[in-house]
Amino acid sequence: MLVGTGIRKKRTPCLPRYRFPVAVFSLLMLAVLAYRPAIADVTVQTGSTDVPSSFQMGTIPPPAINDIASVSSWAVARGVPDRNSGSLQLLYDGLVPRSDDSPRENFFFAPGTSNGCIAVDLGQLTEISEVVTYSWHSGSRGPHVYNLYASTGAQKDFRWNQVDNDADLVQCGWSRIASVDTRNSGHLGGQHASVVSDPSGAIGTFRYLLFEMQPTEIDTPFGNTFFSEIDIVARSQKQLQRIEAPETQSIRFSSIDGRYQYTIDTTAAPELAKWSELELKPIILEWYPRIVSMLPSDGFQPIEKVQFRYLPDAKMSGIPAYAQGGTISMNAEWMQREKNREAKGAIVHEMVHVVQSYQGRRQRNTRRTQTPGWIVEGIPDYIRWFVYEPQSGGAKLSKGARANAKHDASYRVSANFIDWVLRTYDSDGTLLSKLNAAAREGRYSTAIWQELTGKTEDELARSWKDE
Repeated sequence: MLVGTGIRKKRTPCLPRYRFPVAVFSLLMLAVLAYRPAIADVTVQTGSTDVPSSFQMGTIPPPAINDIASVSSWAVARGVPDRNSGSLQLLYDGLVPRSDDSPRENFFFAPGTSNGCIAVDLGQLTEISEVVTYSWHSGSRGPHVYNLYASTGAQKDFRWNQVDNDADLVQCGWSRIASVDTRNSGHLGGQHASVVSDPSGAIGTFRYLLFEMQPTEIDTPFGNTFFSEIDIVARSQKQLQRIEAPETQSIRFSSIDGRYQYTIDTTAAPELAKWSELELKPIILEWYPRIVSMLPSDGFQPIEKVQFRYLPDAKMSGIPAYAQGGTISMNAEWMQREKNREAKGAIVHEMVHVVQSYQGRRQRNTRRTQTPGWIVEGIPDYIRWFVYEPQSGGAKLSKGARANAKHDASYRVSANFIDWVLRTYDSDGTLLSKLNAAAREGRYSTAIWQELTGKTEDELARSWKDE
């Protein structure tokens, strides 16, 4: 695809507007244009796949490790990174995410951000042969939509690492190289890649690059791409070292009715492969559909593809397990140590988080109320300790302990409170699903307790403590 280099006009220029005599204005424009390098037409090659392939997409190779991006300076020139995003370093560290829903292993902008900009200083004028971008996400955050700009930095007062909102990038000293859009490359979710290059062997000689990122969809504010890696290749580089993906070891299986598909990735914990097959797999097969049936709500569609992956303790920061979207990450060292004690219950807890889907509902309803953390964690711990493994007594409280406890202390304590409310007031067996539905749909408030039990939250808490 050939891409032109026309100048775009925006409302706010980089430089203030002044009234000049025509002759003076013409001389100024010639001076500005003199700073802009000649840019030949470039080609944009795109590729995508919905099958994890270590970022090998057709003729587009996997990310490089020793390209010049790894020794350049990077900055967010406009916009704000998402609070769940990883750092900019992830874009040039020669590493790629382990799954299609790994916020901390990608860089992406905050909800609602449009025209967020990432700038790169190569350190010196460099003849660039190609620029390659990679991403991975299960949904609309997979494709790339961005404009690529470049500059020599020669224009007076040029600022490479700061771009004002609505500034005209051309007037700021940038030249547009290409427009990239991978949404029509065959897949929406999955791995995406794009290559900006030139048949002559170089797209130009520049010191600075600027990526002006656009959201992939506007139906929700959550359409900013999960960028995994960006390669910048100098023409002088003859040999590039590419990432080598480890051989994936996984257990794949489906629910009895075929509705749900599960994967347990044991690549990082081969010592747990047998245990996962013989003991964890049956738990998943029985309890994921069961949890779905326990927590219904109008119009809710549960996640049907769930991935379980082991990660080393260093990547988990000591956390035993956590859920993000349809992926449950498990601390390999902790799971090995606790496989005969807490491991299975912890995974049941995380499967409840997958089914709760509170985050997904929040994305579709920006006016929703915030569900308190003690509900978010109390429901999974209730299902774990009082439904999955009641014999363990893991959330029981003595009379004295309950008298001094706070019902909203989260996890086991809140699970104990929820269990007491259900045993005392849930005559028709629907209280838990109604409580969860309110949280899922963004309408939770303390008034829900009066509605479901005829008692206020404070009244229930006092009665629970006094029992």
